[in-house]
Amino acid sequence: MDLELRHLRTLCLLADTGSVTKAAAALSTSQPALTTQLQRIEREVGGSLFHRGRAGVRPTELGEFVLLRARAVLLSMDDLLHDVSARGAAPAALRIGGVGPLTVELSGRLPEIFPDVPVHVRTEYSPKLVTDLVRAGRLDLGTTIDYVDRDLTADGPLAWAMLAVDPLHVALWADHPLADRTYIRLADLAECPWALTPPDGTGWPECFYVACRRAGFNPEVPYRLHDRSEIRDLIADRRAVAPCQSDFDKGRGVVVRQLEGAPIQLRHLLVWRRDGAVHQAADRIARVAREIIDHSAEKV
Repeated sequence: MDLELRHLRTLCLLADTGSVTKAAAALSTSQPALTTQLQRIEREVGGSLFHRGRAGVRPTELGEFVLLRARAVLLSMDDLLHDVSARGAAPAALRIGGVGPLTVELSGRLPEIFPDVPVHVRTEYSPKLVTDLVRAGRLDLGTTIDYVDRDLTADGPLAWAMLAVDPLHVALWADHPLADRTYIRLADLAECPWALTPPDGTGWPECFYVACRRAGFNPEVPYRLHDRSEIRDLIADRRAVAPCQSDFDKGRGVVVRQLEGAPIQLRHLLVWRRDGAVHQAADRIARVAREIIDHSAEKV
């Protein structure tokens, strides 16, 4: 079997979602069919590309090697297609994608800035995938996040706007011994079991482990789940605590508290191409996005 671009996209989707089930759904195929395809790809490259487990899939050392090169190939091809398509007519619709509810809310406000232009929306789990899609010209605008203080001005064809900085919180069961505190020291949670979402390609959960080590402990993480509702159920059952954003679903046995000293900070970002359809209106879009974030914060 010769490797094709669709095979490389499948590998990247598996890595970004961390789940055969989610990747199969995104590809509109069955889980057994995707597993069979993955096995054929692994035979072609000569080794296992993913560790399989109850928590999902994660790349092996060989998988990381292949994924790094697969993403480079795909981005080069997408850049080629973008440059070709840019020579033609303007796009018939504005394409926005991102992570979290901001994407959908912002899409509803874009007709204020682009009247009579249809808006197409997609959401993704991985912030890195959103950025890659914008870089490749497959999205005109992206709402994304990161956890690192990197220089956003030196990212090739991309332009960025910082929308907000949100300190990460912790969700615990309502009668947890620390639940009555307004701020909780991360070190005071050292003995708790944790539930984490899988890697998102922008520094999570590495930044969490770094913060825990700085606080003097290595966290016990028996649960790695994509679905926030499943994490919430674990917390309500007193089986785990979890790092979370301030809008995490509270009530029914779960409380959310801020971590003292903000040891982990999440940065909300807007991303677009400097040569793209939205560049001239980027400042207006960013102002609208900040209004949405501020309004959401008032309701928390």
